[in-house]
Amino acid sequence: MRILYLINSLNGGGAERPLPAVIGMMRACGHTVRVVALARKAGNAVAWLEAAGIDYHIVDDHDPARFASLRQVLRYVRANPPDLLWTSLTRATLYGQAIGRMLRIPVVSWQHSAFLKPANRFMLRRTRYQSAFWVADSEYVARVTRSQLGLPPDRICTWPLFMAGADVPPATPWGGQGDAVFHVGSLGRLEPEKNMQLLVRAMGVIRATRPDARIHLSLCGSGSQMMALQALAAREAPDAINFEGFQPDPLEFCRRLHVYVQPSHFEGLCIAVHEAMQVGLPVIATPVGAIPDIIRDGGNGFLLAPPTPETLAAQILHLYARPDLCMQIGRAARRDILHRYGADVVRAMATAVIRRAEGLVRPRHG
Repeated sequence: MRILYLINSLNGGGAERPLPAVIGMMRACGHTVRVVALARKAGNAVAWLEAAGIDYHIVDDHDPARFASLRQVLRYVRANPPDLLWTSLTRATLYGQAIGRMLRIPVVSWQHSAFLKPANRFMLRRTRYQSAFWVADSEYVARVTRSQLGLPPDRICTWPLFMAGADVPPATPWGGQGDAVFHVGSLGRLEPEKNMQLLVRAMGVIRATRPDARIHLSLCGSGSQMMALQALAAREAPDAINFEGFQPDPLEFCRRLHVYVQPSHFEGLCIAVHEAMQVGLPVIATPVGAIPDIIRDGGNGFLLAPPTPETLAAQILHLYARPDLCMQIGRAARRDILHRYGADVVRAMATAVIRRAEGLVRPRHG
């Protein structure tokens, strides 16, 4: 089966990071896959695709910020007809649905986030049956998508976009030694929905109330809020916060930390939280999206409620003072993630979805 995997861009966000693993499982089932992007954007995912030997094409690469038009994508698909269109993110899904209808190519569509802009939710609800079925990246997103798009249960299935491996080395636990620095970090696009200003303000509270605490924050990612966050950091805790930009190896970044914070306003699966837990970090996160499905407050992580700079600062300081608790929570986090997202579990779910997609193509070749 020839699969054309249509995605908005190769920016390097949460929908692009799992591409090598997703395409790898499709290949393992015997299929040929080409990733086709409507735009390059930052292009951070290009290195991941090339390292995995994945064929890709950017429909219009003259301006990295510009999405290709529906006409351009239709022309490309006509010249390179696949057996199946697999779409990711709203614009690519709407394009894929229209092209699939015109060229009589079956369409399967990902749903990555529980949050849809009102206009996108309206459009996808109208076109929901133009995708043969939908694939959610978590049980939480599946539940919300059924409600938002008005889908019957048999039109959506789950393929977790995270696979844990016991071979991934754990981070070094916080020891609490006198001159050691307690490293706090967060990964994500520096956009309003990630709410990174909450974490920066929490560092300001720590600086004001515990100037003796040797706590340092690393923020990784890029986005429209970079300059505003840098200015806020310069006011709140200028020598205790640094911005490290895009991280090609999130696991390596997490292994340098002692605690991970996810202060988002909303999330879907949130791969970054899973990666932090996989390396054995205690995670402090807002209870949004699928995060409460995987974090047991006080058991394998901490849910931040209410999400204020003061409560976040207090939780960071509590862990700073309790190396034993850091180690206990981190070990529980790693154990739970390896159990829930082990290779055998995720491969079985992915294979079931791929086999269902194969059933869309066989009748056309019969």
